[in-house]
Amino acid sequence: MIKRFLPIYHTGWFYLLLLFWGFSFWYASIGGLNQINLLNIQWLSQLESSPVLSDKKPTLNANDILTLHSEFNGQDIKSVTTLLSYYPNSQITLLGQQSSSFMNKLEAYLSSKPRNSKIVIGSSQVSSASPLKSQATMHFSPLLNWFRFSSKIDTELLSSKYFIFSPFLQSKRQTFPLIWRKDGMLYLTLPGEIIKQLSSNTELSIKQDWQLSLLTQVNTLAPKKYPLGFFGEVFISENLPRVNQINQERQERSETVLPKLSSVSQFIQQYSSSANTNSRPNYKVIFITDNNYSQDKVLKTLLGKLLQEDYVYQSLVIILFAWLLLLLGISLTWFIGQLSLKQQSISVLSYVVLLFILQYVFFNQGQWLEVPPIIISIMGTWLLLLAYQKEYKLFLAALNSQKTPYKETNEFLVPPNSTVESKVKSKIRAKLKSLLTNKRVKSPQVKHSSFLPEENTNAASHNQFPPINKPSPVSGNDIKQTLVIVDNPVTNTISTTHQTRVENFGRYQVEGVLGKGAMGIVYQGVDPKINRHVAIKTLQLSDDIDSPEFGEAKARFFREAQTAGGLSHANIVTIYDVGEDNHLGYIAMDLLTGAPLSLFTQADKILPTPLVYQLLIQITDALEYAHNQNVVHRDIKPANIIYDDDLLKVTVTDFGIAYVSDNSNTRTGIIMGSPYYMSPEQILGLKVDGRSDIFSLGVTFYQLLCGHLPFEGESIATVAYQITKAKAIAVNQRNTNLPTSAMRICSKAMHKDIDKRFQSMSEFKLALTNALKRDFKITAN
Repeated sequence: MIKRFLPIYHTGWFYLLLLFWGFSFWYASIGGLNQINLLNIQWLSQLESSPVLSDKKPTLNANDILTLHSEFNGQDIKSVTTLLSYYPNSQITLLGQQSSSFMNKLEAYLSSKPRNSKIVIGSSQVSSASPLKSQATMHFSPLLNWFRFSSKIDTELLSSKYFIFSPFLQSKRQTFPLIWRKDGMLYLTLPGEIIKQLSSNTELSIKQDWQLSLLTQVNTLAPKKYPLGFFGEVFISENLPRVNQINQERQERSETVLPKLSSVSQFIQQYSSSANTNSRPNYKVIFITDNNYSQDKVLKTLLGKLLQEDYVYQSLVIILFAWLLLLLGISLTWFIGQLSLKQQSISVLSYVVLLFILQYVFFNQGQWLEVPPIIISIMGTWLLLLAYQKEYKLFLAALNSQKTPYKETNEFLVPPNSTVESKVKSKIRAKLKSLLTNKRVKSPQVKHSSFLPEENTNAASHNQFPPINKPSPVSGNDIKQTLVIVDNPVTNTISTTHQTRVENFGRYQVEGVLGKGAMGIVYQGVDPKINRHVAIKTLQLSDDIDSPEFGEAKARFFREAQTAGGLSHANIVTIYDVGEDNHLGYIAMDLLTGAPLSLFTQADKILPTPLVYQLLIQITDALEYAHNQNVVHRDIKPANIIYDDDLLKVTVTDFGIAYVSDNSNTRTGIIMGSPYYMSPEQILGLKVDGRSDIFSLGVTFYQLLCGHLPFEGESIATVAYQITKAKAIAVNQRNTNLPTSAMRICSKAMHKDIDKRFQSMSEFKLALTNALKRDFKITAN
């Protein structure tokens, strides 16, 4: 039951959105989008190279870097010192674990033959670098640094005259920090120290404001600036693997498969015999590794990009702007919810294009606007909100679509000049013409419901049919109404205008009006003794109790109470009381909560197929009970079945035209029911039994499954022909997602030959139960 519409933060969609946002943030933070970001940077690099920050850029290509292998023990010290003598101006970097004896001998050699630059050693346990000198530091830079360097590296500080121990950092997001912090001081990481040593007598200093920048004095001129963004990280357009990932793969592989590096001793032997020193290649950087670590594979490319200033960074403005774009994008997905799907798609696509344009503009300034995570978050949010808004519209339509006002049929006409020329249809039209001559149409009884009509239908008089030779148009709403055609016409003088404001009916106190119809008013009331809320259906019996209409109206009105009151079933409306008060007949019945199934008979609003099967099983169970009590409903249709979606329960209502099948006074030649849902025997005015309800329920089943009626037409004659002779379109053609059992059950229930239909509601129910279990693996319970 739709009692009220809940905003999104009261639904499961809100928690699903929070879960998606949290997962997206976590996935981006661990580097799940690194490949997408890398492709994005490479694509931008092809469009526009990174900005040149200096007129004279140092160059460092693959031929300027040499990588050798050493065990870093006492036996290799001679080869290493020979290499140092060959390349006195090259920057030497040691990567791996060095033995103490090796380091002692190397230090002794450097004390005797000092070098212009220090030897850089990669280490995450020991640091001997000097802290960076700060320039133009703001007063609240320590606070900003707390956000920048939330996790510091725990290393042991020491001083060294010949070596610089420094860590190599690589984040999960494939960024490379050039700055790290310890005890409130900022230090260079391993690549920063290598760059520093490549420029002898050059001191690097740090500028801390809204972003970090490395400054180097060159010939005491204007400082050369290396902007590093808010976090001191750089992004490069190369797919560099993570060091720990390479090491893990190396440990998993067999050592025999790995390509071996040339050792330092082999390199020395190769060039020691050469007397000409110019024949030896000139290397600017020499990496010596123990082959257990793979930092050299990443450092080669990273150093070249840094020296050529071919990198991008994220300033604080860019970071905040990215969050702003994300919030704006998520807000956009909400506000476009009222647009069509095509318009929403265009809006989201336009926003994505705008993001790429902004990214390109900032890339030209050397700043990296990380667009892929924003796009993925926005697209995921849009899809989730699209699903939520679809559900929102369905529930809102059910909430706003109150019960159809009780439009009374004043005139019901069969056009005389039908375009159908078949003999069968001519016979049906002749039959209807004979039945309609001097007949009267009576309005359907007012239904009880918790849904209030938007408009109250004024009382309508019950006119006789106009002559057959004076046709007038018949609306589709008229055809949907319950049709009651009796044999003996009586002049109708009943009026509902006599009904006045009332405060109670018997012991029931009136709380309000649920709806109005031509025959009476439906009130909401309460039994104060037991505090039971009920629906009170009333009828203005007559202004003159002696009039002949009084007896007939009274008998017809109380027939529903007598019929339904004798039935006690969970899926049949309960009658509590019946009586008369001031010439007003009233029936107190259960105040149902829910909506009529007619709200779910449009193609875009149909219920899930397994649920339709389950609801039909409840209806067949209720009608099976009624048929066992010799009661035939004769007006089964979606509007007469109330669905409570809280309890997943249906209730059959409106037994106003039902009759007791073993009543000897029951006559043939009377047409009762709703034309679209009538059985062929009802159309022809024949005597009906429970199998007529089976046909009507089959039509209802068909409509609930696909959102279409099996028999349609613009007039009673057309509908009558369709029902009696025409073959309905298979329900599977209307809805291709239905199982074959739907077509089989609908066809059998709507068979025009009464002997070839289901012969009882129990047989109908068994077919539904078996199909539900076979096709959906669901039991009827």
